[in-house]
Amino acid sequence: MPTHGDPTASSAPSATRSGAPLTSPGTSASPPRKRGPYAKSTQTRERILAAAFEVAGEVGLHRAAVTTIADRADVAVGNLHYHFGSRDNLLHELMEWVQREALAMMEDAIEDAPNVQAVHEAVIRANLAFVRRNPAYIRLAEEVRVHKPELYKEGIATWLRLIRESLEKAVCADEIRPMGPDEIASLAHFLLGARYFVDQMIECVDGRPYPGDEAVVATYLNFVQNGLNKRENS
Repeated sequence: MPTHGDPTASSAPSATRSGAPLTSPGTSASPPRKRGPYAKSTQTRERILAAAFEVAGEVGLHRAAVTTIADRADVAVGNLHYHFGSRDNLLHELMEWVQREALAMMEDAIEDAPNVQAVHEAVIRANLAFVRRNPAYIRLAEEVRVHKPELYKEGIATWLRLIRESLEKAVCADEIRPMGPDEIASLAHFLLGARYFVDQMIECVDGRPYPGDEAVVATYLNFVQNGLNKRENS
């Protein structure tokens, strides 16, 4: 979920937008062709990040050992330090990637949506698909909130801005009932929070079995539509 952040560092891997399972955080759908030592170095770096993502998802960011990550990536520990300088730098770049990936998912989902209802359906479906492809994401995103609060706050601010803008456009287009700035800001928080707890539902935190994506999407859209629909004149 939305634990998500602003793309802030050009050195961290780029977001995956192809919809394919994440096997290398930083491999785009159509990567530029590289040759020679630089290509090998880039591939090694991406392999290390992919391994760090897997290991951190299993044991947590701050319990992820450099030796375990290096073994998973099939590189020497010295190679890991060569590319990232330190364990902390590696994990920081990984957290920034987690944030950027979530934002890219949302922005891609709403790009061609024709109206506000389509925007919310696209976002909830993309969110579910993203978590399904990247099950480690929920744990890593929560650790960003705990261990990198400044990065977390940047991400939340960006998500809220995107939601507010979509609501403001919908009000201007007379798609939904009129709302003032305070109500729009409050509703943006509620909608973002709802998607966060959808992630927790997938994790079955309350011991109940996950009801399936279609049931979740239908419930979410019913919640959104009842709150946003224009009121009929009595």
